[in-house]
Amino acid sequence: MTFYNSKNITRGCLHNITKKPIDINIHTKLSPIMKRFYVVIIAALTSALSLKAQPELTLPFMQSVFQSSYINPTVVPEHSFSLGIPGSSVFAQFVSNGFIPKNMFDYRNDTMHANLNSMLNDMGDNNLLYFAENADIFHIRTKVLNGFFWFGIRQNSTFSFNYPKDLFSLVIQGNEQFAGSSLDLSSMKINVMLYNEYTFGMMKEFPKWIFGGRISVLQGLSNVRFNPTVLKVNIDDDMYAHVATADGKVETAGLPHNSDGDVDFDPVDGTWLTNYLTNFKNKGFALSGGVTYKYDDYTRLSFSFYDLGFITWKDSIQTYTINGQTNFDGFDILTNFLNDTDMKLDSLLDDMKDDFDRDTVTTKYRTWLNPKFTFSATYNIFSRTQVGFSFNALINQKLYPSLTLGVSQGVGRFFNIVGTASYNYRTISNLGVGLMIKPGPFQFFTVVDNTYPLINPLKVTNLNVRVGLNFVFGRIKQPDGLPFR
Repeated sequence: MTFYNSKNITRGCLHNITKKPIDINIHTKLSPIMKRFYVVIIAALTSALSLKAQPELTLPFMQSVFQSSYINPTVVPEHSFSLGIPGSSVFAQFVSNGFIPKNMFDYRNDTMHANLNSMLNDMGDNNLLYFAENADIFHIRTKVLNGFFWFGIRQNSTFSFNYPKDLFSLVIQGNEQFAGSSLDLSSMKINVMLYNEYTFGMMKEFPKWIFGGRISVLQGLSNVRFNPTVLKVNIDDDMYAHVATADGKVETAGLPHNSDGDVDFDPVDGTWLTNYLTNFKNKGFALSGGVTYKYDDYTRLSFSFYDLGFITWKDSIQTYTINGQTNFDGFDILTNFLNDTDMKLDSLLDDMKDDFDRDTVTTKYRTWLNPKFTFSATYNIFSRTQVGFSFNALINQKLYPSLTLGVSQGVGRFFNIVGTASYNYRTISNLGVGLMIKPGPFQFFTVVDNTYPLINPLKVTNLNVRVGLNFVFGRIKQPDGLPFR
């Protein structure tokens, strides 16, 4: 793969990417203080590689599956009893609203070329890269009179990276465009969380209404958060000298440290993992709720919210504070790349470190989950055929809405299929599918919100996948053999 650009190199920036492939080779020795800062940032970014959110768009139309209760607590199940065992349901999610990968590449002479300016043109002023996963550890749900009660445990992890367009504009087009002005990177934020969720839920059905809710106790395991108040670089319009102003901090919790307070995974062993997984010092709470109105025998209107909560981090806290102003000249990153020479960062960091006030303090802090909301309307055309519409929203620094149309078709008592079409994260070509097969007490299901990446992976901006197995007993309503009323 080859990178191309046509501009000239300007001091302290990236301006020229020649037709020579870039071989990156960086060697440097960081000061101990800066090591701590960079190790934390790198840990936050590389965590994304091991994490497997936006609202799930297809799952709410699969009301026979227990996991839909996490999104809408007013779901009326088809069975009086449901059981899940560790690892029986796994969910993975990816969201990128900053650019479409396909637009980054051109094919010429049977060679793939990266078009970085096209990538930049796709971006908005502020962008989001998001990964999430959760896995069911256990659940049990049972019917009592005209309601359902359930308890569930699941493990969750999230990686959220908010970044401004100017960050990539600086790398791709260089600093000449910012000469005489200020480069504002204050909106850049990183938040990585790993936590367990213990949930108590219930649903109660009345002639015209259904009410449901759940309360979750959260067990925080690890967190890395970078949330600057100010992060700006002023660039001189004559000599391209830089003046950096920063007021921010990197906060970590639940990570192993050595005696110097640096992040260090060498102490991790069986004893450490046992203490880590049974540690409830980082506690949190979350609320979810919903209401459904039964307009008639065929039409239902529902509203639900979930993941409205927080975690207070108290254990193994490390906070790295950067506050102050410093002058530096910049460095020709690309020149070193192309000449295959080492980047000499020591002198730059030594010049900067005395100008910044770096303190390591220990204090508790709080992180909030990304709340989600769903409004839906469904209509039963036949006894086993349902059509519906839903409006979904995720809050992550700002509101991310989506619209979904869904059709659900049941065939006897053994099979159910759902198809959805969604407008989500700047794309309308999101075709989802859900399948449920039930041989005996085994309920196998798979849900995909966007099947298009299977056809063209380079056009993906969002992807939700869930697969699982539930054990269900006691069918409440015997299904008709044909899907007619």
